[in-house]
Amino acid sequence: MLRRVWGLIRILWKKGLIPDSWKRAEGCFTPKEKESRTVKQFRTISLLSVECKIFFAVMAKKLTTYLTGNNYVDTSSQKGAIPGFSGCIEHTSVLSQIMREAKTEEGDLSVVWLDLANAYGNIPD
Repeated sequence: MLRRVWGLIRILWKKGLIPDSWKRAEGCFTPKEKESRTVKQFRTISLLSVECKIFFAVMAKKLTTYLTGNNYVDTSSQKGAIPGFSGCIEHTSVLSQIMREAKTEEGDLSVVWLDLANAYGNIPD
């Protein structure tokens, strides 16, 4: 099976083609809470074919390796989805330090807070 999938991926990569079936996803509602009854209590996920997921995982890894290896990504500011960089932890630490310094020195500081715990929990009305 692995050889067949890998052969398919190599052919598609060389031809620069993506099958139409890989461009479609099956939408599925998953409950956020027990006893979910209204639309606001569900989140949508998209289900893709296994072949599609493997292909795009390989493509993402190749692209990330190329971009980082050729210094097209500034890892001092862009850390999300870059292997080896725990961006959320570092950025949170920097933000905490800046807030402590502003408080200690009684300086002005504007902060935008991101809800990382529930980043995808809202469905627009």
